[in-house]
Amino acid sequence: MLSEAEIIALIREMAPGYVPGAEVQIGDDAAAFHITGDLVLLTTDSIYEGVHFNIPPFHISDVGWKVMAAGVSDIAAMGGEPNCALLSLALHEPPGEGDVRSLIGGVLEMLSSCNCSLIGGDVCRSAGGLALTATVAGTPPPGGPVLRSGAKKGDVIGITGSIGESAAGLHVLKLGSDDLRARYPRVVEAHLRPKPKVKAGALLASCGASAMEDVSDGLAADLRHICDESGLGCELDARLVPLADDLRALAAEVGEDPLDWALAGGEDYELLFTAPPGSFDEAVKCLVDHGTPACRLGVMRPAAEGRVMVKDSGERVDLEGVGYDHFA
Repeated sequence: MLSEAEIIALIREMAPGYVPGAEVQIGDDAAAFHITGDLVLLTTDSIYEGVHFNIPPFHISDVGWKVMAAGVSDIAAMGGEPNCALLSLALHEPPGEGDVRSLIGGVLEMLSSCNCSLIGGDVCRSAGGLALTATVAGTPPPGGPVLRSGAKKGDVIGITGSIGESAAGLHVLKLGSDDLRARYPRVVEAHLRPKPKVKAGALLASCGASAMEDVSDGLAADLRHICDESGLGCELDARLVPLADDLRALAAEVGEDPLDWALAGGEDYELLFTAPPGSFDEAVKCLVDHGTPACRLGVMRPAAEGRVMVKDSGERVDLEGVGYDHFA
């Protein structure tokens, strides 16, 4: 079993010895990092054993990946570029070297996929299970960060990729079915190792997106966040919500509504965005040309018209209260 000093030494050994921009790295009281420009994007995310994950079915390397993915996705949702990260690690019991290597391996694998570097953090003991907090710093896009508050009445609502997979993957893991896990590997992977859309965020910022947010609490909740900050309502077309074929097949097999996974599941980390009607198609084309599918979902309305989804039948459903809430 490793001591605190040995854990830090091992993390320091595993992290790259040279990180561009880092003047002081792991091992001192604080890290020092040179970031071009005056404006820095900063975000922090925490995940806790028994709340956000359990081991098993998570592998400890997946936990390291997941906490960093959440922070990186926040930077992507501003149109920014992640540069460096800090990790706070709390463990209930002294870990073995293999566990530390697996955990930090997941952290470093995720960060290396978007050219972000681990440059410091903290290690301590927890009264409960494993807990991790990631802090990620990044640079905003040239035109400034894309905010939730930028949407205007009449803006078109769009989303990258397809959604609901993470919630579907969690459903499979909770069922504990090896057969389902083998037949629906993509949705399980979407939950264990979500992939932030860093390139898509930068493209949307350059193509005139007026507001943006990553889908972390479910489509309904995250769209409400944009409505709240922009002082608007919205109308979502249920027929346009992008649901993958394997998601639909899984939902039919286990007796669930795939739309529920999309609206309330969360942790998809796709990008929900708005854009003026005149530039929306251009933004979608730009994304598609760079390998990221995207589609229209609906339109931003005056606040007095509420936040609603129109179903296939024409029924208008209130989106209030739908989505993940830690304390609901």
